[in-house]
Amino acid sequence: MTSTTTTTTAPPKSTPPTVSEVQKILGDLGYQARAVTGQVDDETKHAIVAFQKVNGLPRTGVVDDATAAALRAPKAITPQHATPGTHLEVDIARQVAYVVTDGKVGKIYDACTGDNVGDRVTPLGDFHVYYQINFWEYGPLGNLYHPSYITTTGIAVHGGEPVLAQPGSNGCVRLTDPSIDEVFPLLRPGAEVLIH
Repeated sequence: MTSTTTTTTAPPKSTPPTVSEVQKILGDLGYQARAVTGQVDDETKHAIVAFQKVNGLPRTGVVDDATAAALRAPKAITPQHATPGTHLEVDIARQVAYVVTDGKVGKIYDACTGDNVGDRVTPLGDFHVYYQINFWEYGPLGNLYHPSYITTTGIAVHGGEPVLAQPGSNGCVRLTDPSIDEVFPLLRPGAEVLIH
């Protein structure tokens, strides 16, 4: 009697991407990794978190196996408004913001909105910037970096850390300071900010 032994081999595990490769992929996709340095800086961590938010992954800021696999086949974002011109969209469920130009998502930012405790709620709707402050504003609820106000009740898109992986602001849309440096010039009075 002859016995046959079958050997099953698992496919080789993919080599994880280097930090430089992650920065390049995220930058090419429009996330806020602004330079390929090979070093994990704060903006790279925020870009990874934003990517994880969009792709429905745990928001760790670390490129684990699931994140590496998603980087090879990333989800695309479909804007709510595909109108001509440029506007900012804020996705409350995902906690990201993105710049849409002529119906196409160009930049994707890690964002933090209201935590819905008491009156710390980010309103939903189609807003327009009515004024901006081109410096730090010091208020009773914290410091706002370059706020662009979209309501008369004090709701703004602004910088000023921290930008958390989950809702945690007083109701405003908070981005990192380098992200606000990019977004602020786009948010001139009259610019559309869609929050959904």
